[in-house]
Amino acid sequence: MITNVKLKNWRSHLDSEFNFSSGTNALLGSMGSGKSSTMDAICFAFFGTFPNLQTKKLKLDDVIMKKPSEKDHAEVEIEFKSGNSTYSLKRIVEKGKGTTYSEIRENGKLLEAPNSQRVTEIVENSLKVNYELFSKAIYSEQNAIDYFLTIPKGQRMKKIDELLAIDKFEKARASSVSLSNKISERKSARQTLLDQTDTKEIEKIVFEIKNSLTEAIKEKETISEELLKISEEKSEMENELKILESIKEKWEVVRTEQSNLDSLIGETKKSLVLMQDTIKGKSKEEVEKSLQELSSKLDSLEKSLKEKRSMYEKTASSVNESKGKLQFMRKEKILLLEKEIQEKMNTKLKLDEIRKKTGDDISKQVDDRKKGYEKIFSEFQELNMKIKDLSEVINYINSSEGLCPVCDTRLSEERKNLLIQQKQLKITEFKGKLQEVAQNKEINEKQLKTLEELSNTLQQMFNEVKNLEEMKMNLDNSKRMFIELTELVLKTENELTDVRRTIEQSEDEFKRMSGYKQNLDILVFQMKEYEVKEKRFVELMKEKEHIETRAWELEEQITEGNLENKREKYNQLILNDKELQTRSSGLERLIKEKETRAGEYETELQQIYKHKHEIETFDKLVRDLKVFEKALQETQLELRKEFIVAVNFTMNDLWSTLYPYQDFAGIRLNTEEGDYILQLNEKSGRWVNVEGIASGGERSIAALALRIAFSLVLVPQLRWLVLDEPTANLDRQAISVLATTLREKIGNVVDQTFLITHEEELEGAITGNAYVLSRNKERDGITKVTPLD
Repeated sequence: MITNVKLKNWRSHLDSEFNFSSGTNALLGSMGSGKSSTMDAICFAFFGTFPNLQTKKLKLDDVIMKKPSEKDHAEVEIEFKSGNSTYSLKRIVEKGKGTTYSEIRENGKLLEAPNSQRVTEIVENSLKVNYELFSKAIYSEQNAIDYFLTIPKGQRMKKIDELLAIDKFEKARASSVSLSNKISERKSARQTLLDQTDTKEIEKIVFEIKNSLTEAIKEKETISEELLKISEEKSEMENELKILESIKEKWEVVRTEQSNLDSLIGETKKSLVLMQDTIKGKSKEEVEKSLQELSSKLDSLEKSLKEKRSMYEKTASSVNESKGKLQFMRKEKILLLEKEIQEKMNTKLKLDEIRKKTGDDISKQVDDRKKGYEKIFSEFQELNMKIKDLSEVINYINSSEGLCPVCDTRLSEERKNLLIQQKQLKITEFKGKLQEVAQNKEINEKQLKTLEELSNTLQQMFNEVKNLEEMKMNLDNSKRMFIELTELVLKTENELTDVRRTIEQSEDEFKRMSGYKQNLDILVFQMKEYEVKEKRFVELMKEKEHIETRAWELEEQITEGNLENKREKYNQLILNDKELQTRSSGLERLIKEKETRAGEYETELQQIYKHKHEIETFDKLVRDLKVFEKALQETQLELRKEFIVAVNFTMNDLWSTLYPYQDFAGIRLNTEEGDYILQLNEKSGRWVNVEGIASGGERSIAALALRIAFSLVLVPQLRWLVLDEPTANLDRQAISVLATTLREKIGNVVDQTFLITHEEELEGAITGNAYVLSRNKERDGITKVTPLD
């Protein structure tokens, strides 16, 4: 049962609220007052759509209020009871965005938000009805109570099948037929393959391949046994050969050692003979004593040489240092002093010449010239000031009102002009003097500059020659020191020559004695080496005797082991092994090839057996599908039959209360030519079609009876009915009967009815809540909702 509905900005509803109860609830009002849009809102709240939106007569943005003021969103809230639970639904529509938010709550607990589709699914599960069934069986929209009669003939059964979900049986039957045909095609394809294949021939080939395969496997096993036997013999022979080969390797090593030892003995013997010739007639003790005495002399001589060389190097270093000083004195001191003194002498000559021309006191001349210049400059400035003052007086006389610039007495024009002329003559006189003074100023300025430059030059030259005598004395001292140091260097170089000669003589003596010592060292070494080699020769002879004995023993072992004969036998075993391995590999390839061929044929046989089994399975499936197809057809017929019986029973139960006249005693839904047709029963017992024979009122009552029957039969668990303007084409008596039925009898079969009407006579049908909806359409006003007491 629907208990509460709230609308915000929905079409003409700004903020409307309705409370509903069981029984017949009504929305009353004139055309365009917002009645039908309320029922559209209820349908939208449940399923997110309504008939005019579904058929695209309206867009979703059209439900948002546009008059009297345009809004940007609309809201719908609804509360209903189902079973023991109370549910609340809310959906929000935003302009240009569609449904932006949806929610459903059960007993205040949020079940889903904000997914609109998911909310709709929960509603359908709760009410056990979807939008299609709700809109066709429960919700009779305005001017659509005769929806069934408006369906073109030939399509009614299809539409009702969809409502009953019988169309799913038809789809299943069609799918079954399609599947049966596909299976038959597969069976034919499999049978064609079998007909093209000689199964017995393939089975014969497989049998022959398997027999030859068994023989090849037996032969391979025999070869494997022979290979195992050869392998054991080879292993035993390898062990014996390894021992003999090891003995032979040792014998060859001993023979090599024997040969090397013979060579070493021969070389040692030859070396001893040569050494005997060298040291013959010499005593080792005497040679060592001579060597010791010579070493002592060499040490003393070497020490003396080191001292002489050290003294020579120090003296040579001192000479080189003195030479460096001499060179420095000559280049960096004497020559520079001579050059600098010469330059200063030249400067002194120039200074004397200038003094002859200018006199000694050049500074006094500069001071006198400065004083003369300052006097001329002062006179120049004074004349400029006088000219400036006279010019200002002339300007004053010209600009004033004839006043004297000295006493402020009024001047006549003649006196004024006279004064101006006098002042201008003075200015001319002063300018002449100024020009003369300016020329004198320029001449004096140049002369002063020349004197100052000359004074500076003389001062610089004087500063340059100031220490000339001191430099001459310094030059004389440097030359004297240079001569003394040069004489000392020459003397020291002569001494160095004598020392060098002594060192060379000592070095020659040292070389001679060193050569003699080296010969003694070699002789001592040869004597020691002779003793070592002589001892080694004895040891080598003993070792030779031992090796010869070992070589004879190993040779005896090789002869007794018969090495060559065993090698021939081992090589023969290898040849036999390779031959058998080759045969075994060939058989293995042959076996694999036969196994592959046998596998291919067996796979082909398995495929044939599989096709045979599939053909049998396909036959059974086709038979089963035909049985299933027939069962679906019979189920459809039975469901339609039961539906017609239930609808006809319900309509006839309602007919006498809905139809106020006696000319038609009954009503039924019948099937003709594979489609449904609504018929009325005349007094004579003849059934006539509602379409084309019945009047508009009879047609409307028949359609209303069918609509109520559909609601009760198709949605028995909901027991709701929505009638939007059901009085079209009904006369006053029929309307009165309808009101009585809705008030007194409809409650026996329907729990909650929603009546939307403008007929005042139907107010008597109300048993629940009723509201009057009004709206000032001339001013595009909003819907006003008034409860009807």
